[in-house]
Amino acid sequence: MTDYGRPLEFGWFMSPDAGRPDVLLDAARVADRAGLDLIGVQDHAYNAGHLDALTLLTAVGAVTERVRVFTDVANLSLRNPVLLAKAAASLDRITGGRVEVGLGTGAFPAGVEALGGTARPRREAVDAMVEAVDVMRLFWASQPASYAGQHYSLDGAHPGPPPAHDIGIWLGARGPRMLQLLGSKADGWLPSLAFLPPKTLAEPHERIDAAALEAGRDPSEINRVYNVWGDFSTSQWIDLLTTVTLEHGMNAYVFGVPPVESQLRRISDEIAPAVREAVAAERARRSG
Repeated sequence: MTDYGRPLEFGWFMSPDAGRPDVLLDAARVADRAGLDLIGVQDHAYNAGHLDALTLLTAVGAVTERVRVFTDVANLSLRNPVLLAKAAASLDRITGGRVEVGLGTGAFPAGVEALGGTARPRREAVDAMVEAVDVMRLFWASQPASYAGQHYSLDGAHPGPPPAHDIGIWLGARGPRMLQLLGSKADGWLPSLAFLPPKTLAEPHERIDAAALEAGRDPSEINRVYNVWGDFSTSQWIDLLTTVTLEHGMNAYVFGVPPVESQLRRISDEIAPAVREAVAAERARRSG
């Protein structure tokens, strides 16, 4: 049983369909007005039917007022981490501190290489991720910086502008080394229900927590964001997410639903308040 006691958040996993960007932006406005906390966008630049993730998130940030936006997840095989840090900091300032960065090593190697990216072997990809986290942190620190890595470097860089808030780096991590990196250096975990169902979450949590403690960090400071899809009834979602929060350690849920107001309102008006109420009641019972 694992519950880190973090506040619950709910959001929308936006598919960057290039066919009707106006529909996506209208839905983002709905999500914002409805009080959802997060909008995440996947990053598959080799998909001809997808809008660019960073461009779409910028447009979303411009038409919303309170919802936080993030890459779910940015593809490190195609994104230079220094320029990604620059883009994220710029958008964070534009939106008044509403940007986080989800980061992954990159999937679909054939697509990556077709665009001139580097599809690295697994160990090398994790090495590159370690460096990417370091150089992004240095860039956001807004001090002249140098960094000499095997994959990325800074040579007397003059970073800026600084972000409006401390941007979180959330990792799409599954393997042991990525989980160790997450616990020691990153701010959040971004698994997906389709790949890591609730009963498989215990071991990754343990690896993250052990790395955090070894680095002198409190494991409860790490955000745990679950991408969720499924054709469940409202009551089934409420029961499932209450259990996942109280027993399996997650605290934020990003739903992969179509850009339809009724679907987004179902999350904001029915699922989210019911899960929050059930979790609060059980936490109070346990602490009492």
